[in-house]
Amino acid sequence: MNDVNASGLKTVGTEPYVGETPQAALGRWVTPNSLFYVRSQFDYPEIDESSWRLKLDGAGSQEMTLSLDELKQLPKRTLTVTLECAGNNRGDLNPPAPGNQFSNGAVSNATWSGTSLSSVLSKMDLSKGVVEILFEGADIGSPAADKDPEPYLRSLPLELARHPDTLLAYEMNGETLPLEHGYPIRLIIPGWYGMAHVKWISKITAITEPYYGTFQGEKYVFKYEDGTERPVQEMQVKSTITSPGENESLKCCTDYRISGSAWSGRTDIAKVEVSVDCGNSWHEAELTGPSEQYAWQQWNYKWHPNTLGEHTLLSRATNSDGEQQPLESVWNELGYAVNGSKPTKITVSS
Repeated sequence: MNDVNASGLKTVGTEPYVGETPQAALGRWVTPNSLFYVRSQFDYPEIDESSWRLKLDGAGSQEMTLSLDELKQLPKRTLTVTLECAGNNRGDLNPPAPGNQFSNGAVSNATWSGTSLSSVLSKMDLSKGVVEILFEGADIGSPAADKDPEPYLRSLPLELARHPDTLLAYEMNGETLPLEHGYPIRLIIPGWYGMAHVKWISKITAITEPYYGTFQGEKYVFKYEDGTERPVQEMQVKSTITSPGENESLKCCTDYRISGSAWSGRTDIAKVEVSVDCGNSWHEAELTGPSEQYAWQQWNYKWHPNTLGEHTLLSRATNSDGEQQPLESVWNELGYAVNGSKPTKITVSS
Protein backbone atom coordinates (compact mmCIF):
# COMPACT_ATOMS: atom_id res chain seq x y z
CA MET A 1 0.00 0.00 0.00
CA ASN A 2 1.61 3.28 -1.07
CA ASP A 3 -1.22 5.73 -1.70
CA VAL A 4 -0.76 9.32 -0.61
CA ASN A 5 -3.43 10.80 1.66
CA ALA A 6 -4.71 14.39 1.58
CA SER A 7 -1.97 15.66 3.90
CA GLY A 8 0.79 14.24 1.71
CA LEU A 9 1.73 11.24 3.85
CA LYS A 10 2.33 7.90 2.16
CA THR A 11 -0.33 5.50 3.40
CA VAL A 12 1.08 2.30 4.87
CA GLY A 13 -1.96 0.99 6.75
CA THR A 14 -5.58 1.72 7.59
CA GLU A 15 -7.86 0.96 10.58
CA PRO A 16 -6.06 2.63 12.24
CA TYR A 17 -4.42 4.95 9.75
CA VAL A 18 -0.63 4.60 9.40
CA GLY A 19 1.35 7.00 7.22
CA GLU A 20 5.00 7.67 6.35
CA THR A 21 6.70 11.02 5.83
CA PRO A 22 7.36 11.43 2.08
CA GLN A 23 10.97 11.35 0.84
CA ALA A 24 10.94 15.04 -0.12
CA ALA A 25 10.08 16.11 3.44
CA LEU A 26 12.78 13.96 5.05
CA GLY A 27 15.34 16.52 3.87
CA ARG A 28 13.90 19.26 6.10
CA TRP A 29 15.35 19.75 9.56
CA VAL A 30 11.89 20.27 11.09
CA THR A 31 9.06 18.14 9.72
CA PRO A 32 5.76 20.04 9.26
CA ASN A 33 2.94 18.69 11.41
CA SER A 34 0.94 17.57 8.37
CA LEU A 35 3.91 15.54 7.06
CA PHE A 36 5.04 14.02 10.37
CA TYR A 37 4.62 10.24 10.23
CA VAL A 38 1.53 8.78 11.91
CA ARG A 39 1.48 5.47 13.77
CA SER A 40 -1.21 4.38 16.24
CA GLN A 41 -2.31 1.05 17.68
CA PHE A 42 -6.02 1.92 17.77
CA ASP A 43 -8.41 4.51 16.34
CA TYR A 44 -8.09 8.06 17.62
CA PRO A 45 -10.09 8.60 20.82
CA GLU A 46 -12.77 11.27 21.14
CA ILE A 47 -11.46 14.06 23.37
CA ASP A 48 -13.64 16.73 25.03
CA GLU A 49 -11.22 19.40 26.25
CA SER A 50 -13.79 20.97 28.59
CA SER A 51 -14.18 17.76 30.59
CA TRP A 52 -10.72 16.27 30.03
CA ARG A 53 -8.67 15.63 33.16
CA LEU A 54 -5.31 13.96 33.66
CA LYS A 55 -5.62 11.44 36.48
CA LEU A 56 -2.66 11.04 38.84
CA ASP A 57 -2.35 7.99 41.11
CA GLY A 58 0.58 8.14 43.53
CA ALA A 59 0.71 4.50 44.64
CA GLY A 60 -1.65 4.31 47.56
CA SER A 61 -2.50 7.99 47.94
CA GLN A 62 -5.77 9.56 46.88
CA GLU A 63 -6.11 10.05 43.15
CA MET A 64 -5.65 13.61 41.88
CA THR A 65 -6.59 15.27 38.59
CA LEU A 66 -5.18 18.12 36.51
CA SER A 67 -7.01 20.06 33.81
CA LEU A 68 -5.22 21.11 30.64
CA ASP A 69 -5.14 24.71 31.88
CA GLU A 70 -3.57 23.61 35.16
CA LEU A 71 -0.99 21.59 33.26
CA LYS A 72 -0.12 24.63 31.13
CA GLN A 73 0.49 26.71 34.27
CA LEU A 74 3.46 24.49 35.15
CA PRO A 75 6.94 25.56 33.91
CA LYS A 76 7.15 25.26 30.11
CA ARG A 77 9.99 23.40 28.39
CA THR A 78 10.72 23.16 24.65
CA LEU A 79 12.92 20.58 22.90
CA THR A 80 13.49 19.53 19.30
CA VAL A 81 13.27 15.74 19.23
CA THR A 82 13.44 13.16 16.45
CA LEU A 83 10.91 10.33 16.70
CA GLU A 84 11.38 7.06 14.83
CA CYS A 85 8.92 4.18 14.76
CA ALA A 86 10.58 0.99 16.00
CA GLY A 87 9.43 -0.66 12.75
CA ASN A 88 10.91 1.93 10.38
CA ASN A 89 12.53 0.25 7.36
CA ARG A 90 10.89 -3.08 8.27
CA GLY A 91 10.12 -3.52 4.58
CA ASP A 92 13.85 -3.91 3.92
CA LEU A 93 14.18 -7.13 5.95
CA ASN A 94 14.70 -10.48 4.28
CA PRO A 95 13.02 -12.73 5.20
CA PRO A 96 10.09 -10.38 5.90
CA ALA A 97 8.89 -9.66 9.43
CA PRO A 98 5.20 -9.08 10.30
CA GLY A 99 3.82 -5.60 10.83
CA ASN A 100 3.58 -2.38 8.86
CA GLN A 101 5.99 -2.59 5.94
CA PHE A 102 7.62 0.80 6.36
CA SER A 103 10.22 2.04 3.90
CA ASN A 104 12.31 4.82 5.47
CA GLY A 105 9.64 7.44 6.23
CA ALA A 106 8.55 6.39 9.73
CA VAL A 107 10.88 9.00 11.21
CA SER A 108 10.37 12.75 11.64
CA ASN A 109 11.71 15.68 13.63
CA ALA A 110 9.66 18.30 15.49
CA THR A 111 9.90 20.93 18.20
CA TRP A 112 7.80 19.89 21.19
CA SER A 113 6.63 22.11 24.04
CA GLY A 114 5.04 21.15 27.31
CA THR A 115 6.06 20.62 30.89
CA SER A 116 8.67 18.30 32.30
CA LEU A 117 6.99 15.14 33.56
CA SER A 118 8.91 15.71 36.80
CA SER A 119 6.74 18.80 37.45
CA VAL A 120 3.69 16.56 37.54
CA LEU A 121 5.39 13.76 39.48
CA SER A 122 6.26 16.28 42.19
CA LYS A 123 2.54 16.61 42.87
CA MET A 124 2.19 12.86 43.43
CA ASP A 125 2.98 10.84 46.54
CA LEU A 126 5.91 8.75 45.30
CA SER A 127 6.76 6.32 48.07
CA LYS A 128 10.20 4.74 48.37
CA GLY A 129 8.84 1.56 46.80
CA VAL A 130 7.99 3.18 43.46
CA VAL A 131 10.13 1.77 40.63
CA GLU A 132 8.25 2.81 37.47
CA ILE A 133 5.69 5.29 36.20
CA LEU A 134 2.84 3.82 34.14
CA PHE A 135 1.11 5.79 31.37
CA GLU A 136 -2.36 5.04 30.06
CA GLY A 137 -3.61 6.37 26.74
CA ALA A 138 -7.24 7.19 26.03
CA ASP A 139 -7.04 5.01 22.91
CA ILE A 140 -8.60 1.59 23.44
CA GLY A 141 -8.86 -1.48 21.21
CA SER A 142 -8.15 -5.16 20.75
CA PRO A 143 -4.42 -5.72 20.15
CA ALA A 144 -5.15 -9.10 18.55
CA ALA A 145 -8.17 -11.05 17.36
CA ASP A 146 -8.13 -13.25 20.45
CA LYS A 147 -7.65 -10.43 22.97
CA ASP A 148 -10.19 -8.24 24.77
CA PRO A 149 -10.09 -4.46 24.27
CA GLU A 150 -7.55 -2.65 26.40
CA PRO A 151 -5.98 0.83 26.58
CA TYR A 152 -2.47 1.52 25.33
CA LEU A 153 -0.22 1.14 28.37
CA ARG A 154 3.54 1.56 28.80
CA SER A 155 5.85 2.42 31.69
CA LEU A 156 9.18 4.14 32.24
CA PRO A 157 11.84 3.59 34.93
CA LEU A 158 11.46 6.21 37.65
CA GLU A 159 14.87 7.76 36.94
CA LEU A 160 14.04 8.39 33.27
CA ALA A 161 10.55 9.62 34.16
CA ARG A 162 12.14 12.21 36.46
CA HIS A 163 14.64 13.40 33.82
CA PRO A 164 13.94 17.08 33.04
CA ASP A 165 13.85 16.36 29.29
CA THR A 166 11.05 13.78 29.59
CA LEU A 167 8.05 15.88 28.60
CA LEU A 168 4.30 15.97 28.69
CA ALA A 169 3.88 17.85 25.42
CA TYR A 170 0.85 19.89 24.41
CA GLU A 171 2.40 21.79 21.48
CA MET A 172 4.08 20.58 18.29
CA ASN A 173 6.07 23.01 16.13
CA GLY A 174 4.47 25.93 17.94
CA GLU A 175 0.90 24.75 17.35
CA THR A 176 -1.64 22.93 19.49
CA LEU A 177 -0.78 19.22 19.46
CA PRO A 178 -2.81 17.65 16.60
CA LEU A 179 -5.25 14.87 17.46
CA GLU A 180 -3.33 12.29 15.42
CA HIS A 181 -0.21 13.07 17.45
CA GLY A 182 -1.82 12.74 20.87
CA TYR A 183 -3.94 15.80 21.70
CA PRO A 184 -4.28 17.07 24.36
CA ILE A 185 -0.99 15.71 25.78
CA ARG A 186 1.54 13.06 24.84
CA LEU A 187 4.74 11.73 26.32
CA ILE A 188 8.04 12.72 24.72
CA ILE A 189 11.07 10.65 25.77
CA PRO A 190 14.02 11.98 23.75
CA GLY A 191 16.06 9.23 22.12
CA TRP A 192 13.55 6.38 22.57
CA TYR A 193 11.66 4.69 19.77
CA GLY A 194 8.18 6.00 19.05
CA MET A 195 6.16 3.30 20.84
CA ALA A 196 7.31 4.76 24.19
CA HIS A 197 5.89 8.24 23.49
CA VAL A 198 2.37 7.43 24.72
CA LYS A 199 -0.30 9.60 23.07
CA TRP A 200 -3.63 10.88 24.44
CA ILE A 201 -2.42 10.33 28.02
CA SER A 202 -5.37 10.02 30.39
CA LYS A 203 -3.74 8.59 33.52
CA ILE A 204 -0.31 8.46 35.18
CA THR A 205 0.26 5.88 37.91
CA ALA A 206 3.22 5.26 40.20
CA ILE A 207 3.84 1.50 40.47
CA THR A 208 5.98 -0.57 42.81
CA GLU A 209 6.70 -3.47 40.44
CA PRO A 210 7.93 -3.45 36.83
CA TYR A 211 5.08 -3.35 34.34
CA TYR A 212 4.60 -6.19 31.87
CA GLY A 213 1.80 -5.94 29.31
CA THR A 214 0.86 -6.29 25.65
CA PHE A 215 2.86 -3.28 24.47
CA GLN A 216 5.74 -3.83 26.85
CA GLY A 217 6.60 -7.48 27.17
CA GLU A 218 4.76 -9.08 24.25
CA LYS A 219 5.19 -6.45 21.54
CA TYR A 220 8.17 -4.11 21.26
CA VAL A 221 10.62 -6.81 22.27
CA PHE A 222 13.64 -7.88 20.24
CA LYS A 223 13.34 -11.62 19.59
CA TYR A 224 16.51 -12.88 17.96
CA GLU A 225 17.16 -16.10 16.07
CA ASP A 226 19.31 -17.46 18.93
CA GLY A 227 16.34 -17.24 21.29
CA THR A 228 17.47 -14.20 23.26
CA GLU A 229 15.10 -11.32 23.96
CA ARG A 230 15.42 -7.74 25.18
CA PRO A 231 13.09 -4.72 25.25
CA VAL A 232 13.04 -2.12 22.49
CA GLN A 233 14.09 1.18 24.03
CA GLU A 234 16.70 3.68 22.78
CA MET A 235 17.05 4.39 19.06
CA GLN A 236 20.08 2.87 17.39
CA VAL A 237 22.68 4.83 15.40
CA LYS A 238 21.39 5.34 11.88
CA SER A 239 21.56 7.55 8.80
CA THR A 240 19.48 7.95 5.69
CA ILE A 241 20.08 9.47 2.27
CA THR A 242 17.37 12.01 1.41
CA SER A 243 18.85 13.27 -1.88
CA PRO A 244 19.28 12.07 -4.58
CA GLY A 245 16.28 9.77 -4.59
CA GLU A 246 16.11 6.12 -5.59
CA ASN A 247 16.53 5.60 -9.36
CA GLU A 248 17.26 9.28 -9.95
CA SER A 249 19.31 10.11 -13.04
CA LEU A 250 22.29 12.48 -12.68
CA LYS A 251 24.37 14.13 -15.39
CA CYS A 252 27.98 13.11 -15.71
CA CYS A 253 30.78 15.46 -14.72
CA THR A 254 28.53 17.85 -12.74
CA ASP A 255 28.81 18.70 -9.05
CA TYR A 256 26.07 17.26 -6.83
CA ARG A 257 25.46 17.07 -3.12
CA ILE A 258 24.48 13.76 -1.58
CA SER A 259 22.57 14.72 1.55
CA GLY A 260 20.67 13.16 4.41
CA SER A 261 20.16 12.93 8.15
CA ALA A 262 21.63 10.86 10.98
CA TRP A 263 20.52 10.18 14.56
CA SER A 264 21.46 8.01 17.53
CA GLY A 265 19.02 8.08 20.41
CA ARG A 266 20.35 10.26 23.22
CA THR A 267 23.92 10.30 21.81
CA ASP A 268 25.43 12.87 19.43
CA ILE A 269 26.47 12.06 15.86
CA ALA A 270 30.26 12.32 15.52
CA LYS A 271 30.55 11.71 11.78
CA VAL A 272 28.78 10.47 8.67
CA GLU A 273 30.53 8.73 5.79
CA VAL A 274 29.31 8.24 2.23
CA SER A 275 30.14 5.57 -0.33
CA VAL A 276 29.39 6.01 -4.03
CA ASP A 277 30.64 2.52 -4.99
CA CYS A 278 28.48 0.17 -2.89
CA GLY A 279 30.76 0.29 0.16
CA ASN A 280 34.15 -0.31 -1.45
CA SER A 281 35.39 3.12 -0.34
CA TRP A 282 34.11 5.71 2.12
CA HIS A 283 34.37 9.50 2.30
CA GLU A 284 33.53 11.72 5.26
CA ALA A 285 30.54 14.02 4.80
CA GLU A 286 30.10 17.51 6.20
CA LEU A 287 27.74 17.88 9.16
CA THR A 288 25.41 20.81 8.46
CA GLY A 289 22.53 22.74 9.98
CA PRO A 290 21.50 22.81 13.64
CA SER A 291 23.13 20.41 16.09
CA GLU A 292 20.88 19.55 19.02
CA GLN A 293 21.22 16.57 21.31
CA TYR A 294 17.92 14.86 20.56
CA ALA A 295 17.37 15.97 16.95
CA TRP A 296 18.67 14.40 13.78
CA GLN A 297 21.87 15.79 12.31
CA GLN A 298 21.81 16.85 8.69
CA TRP A 299 24.82 16.20 6.47
CA ASN A 300 25.97 16.44 2.88
CA TYR A 301 28.80 15.24 0.65
CA LYS A 302 29.96 16.96 -2.53
CA TRP A 303 30.24 14.48 -5.39
CA HIS A 304 31.45 14.93 -8.97
CA PRO A 305 30.39 11.76 -10.81
CA ASN A 306 32.59 11.04 -13.83
CA THR A 307 31.71 7.41 -14.53
CA LEU A 308 28.60 6.55 -16.54
CA GLY A 309 26.15 3.86 -15.48
CA GLU A 310 24.55 2.68 -12.27
CA HIS A 311 25.98 3.65 -8.89
CA THR A 312 24.95 2.42 -5.43
CA LEU A 313 25.13 5.12 -2.75
CA LEU A 314 25.41 4.29 0.94
CA SER A 315 25.76 6.30 4.14
CA ARG A 316 26.84 5.25 7.61
CA ALA A 317 26.87 7.22 10.84
CA THR A 318 29.09 6.97 13.90
CA ASN A 319 28.01 8.39 17.25
CA SER A 320 30.14 10.06 19.91
CA ASP A 321 30.42 6.76 21.79
CA GLY A 322 32.15 5.24 18.76
CA GLU A 323 29.18 3.05 17.76
CA GLN A 324 28.96 2.74 13.97
CA GLN A 325 25.87 2.08 11.90
CA PRO A 326 26.10 -1.46 10.49
CA LEU A 327 25.96 -2.20 6.78
CA GLU A 328 23.45 -4.99 7.44
CA SER A 329 20.58 -4.91 9.93
CA VAL A 330 20.28 -7.57 12.62
CA TRP A 331 17.20 -9.60 11.73
CA ASN A 332 14.69 -10.09 14.54
CA GLU A 333 11.30 -11.76 14.60
CA LEU A 334 9.18 -8.60 14.90
CA GLY A 335 11.31 -6.39 12.65
CA TYR A 336 12.49 -3.68 15.02
CA ALA A 337 15.43 -1.23 14.91
CA VAL A 338 16.29 -1.85 11.26
CA ASN A 339 19.35 0.39 11.02
CA GLY A 340 21.54 -1.11 8.30
CA SER A 341 22.86 1.19 5.57
CA LYS A 342 20.08 1.46 3.00
CA PRO A 343 21.39 1.55 -0.60
CA THR A 344 20.22 4.22 -3.03
CA LYS A 345 20.68 3.27 -6.68
CA ILE A 346 21.14 6.11 -9.17
CA THR A 347 22.20 6.35 -12.80
CA VAL A 348 24.83 8.68 -14.20
CA SER A 349 24.23 9.58 -17.85
CA SER A 350 26.01 11.72 -20.40
